[in-house]
Amino acid sequence: MLLGEIRDYLKRHGVASLHDVATHFDISPDAARFALSYWQRKGKVREQASACSSGGCGGKSCGDPEAATVYEWVKREIPLRWFTTR
Repeated sequence: MLLGEIRDYLKRHGVASLHDVATHFDISPDAARFALSYWQRKGKVREQASACSSGGCGGKSCGDPEAATVYEWVKREIPLRWFTTR
């Protein structure tokens, strides 16, 4: 399933641009945005400030919103604990 594949891709890479996700999965930017917004609603992905604002366009046009929109996988800070009741 594409949602799971995108989840795994972001987990592996940590951050990725909308353009990178769309290109990697050979899908339209709108489809990539839809999948990423699903994970955003779940609290697993957050949209970072544009790569262009920090000068990190990587040679892509700073006027290109697909190249500038960067998504980050949100790492869990608190480990899950299993509690038992007696």
